[in-house]
Amino acid sequence: MAELMDRELLKRYHCAVVRSNRESLEKLKARMGSQWAGELRGKVGIKGEPREFCRSLEGFLRDDLRLCEKAEVAAGEEELAVSIKGCHICHANEELRREGSPTMCPVIPTGLQAISKVHGRKATLEGVDKPGPVGECTIKYRLK
Repeated sequence: MAELMDRELLKRYHCAVVRSNRESLEKLKARMGSQWAGELRGKVGIKGEPREFCRSLEGFLRDDLRLCEKAEVAAGEEELAVSIKGCHICHANEELRREGSPTMCPVIPTGLQAISKVHGRKATLEGVDKPGPVGECTIKYRLK
């Protein structure tokens, strides 16, 4: 397996991207989500069966993108939750938050786009819970 990127380098890179795209962060997030969901679809195809889709998205976030140490995706009939632990992007967003700058989480739109492009369902963001330390969250989507 390839070397893991140094978290400090990723943090500095993410902060620089956010600071330099301050005026167009929503478009940037959407484009990143679409790009990454397209990569996932190219790798695994259409995964209409919920368990297969969940495993595919978990592996993509954790192993392919290496955005986090642990990812768990659980789907019900009308909801889907992505639980992340050890997210490397969150540490950069904490630095941005401390200085009063906007933050950017590319995982949220990636989940929305993957639900559409890979799972074949439509979804809306229901909310994000941050119950633990920096790097832990649960992103909740409502499936249509």
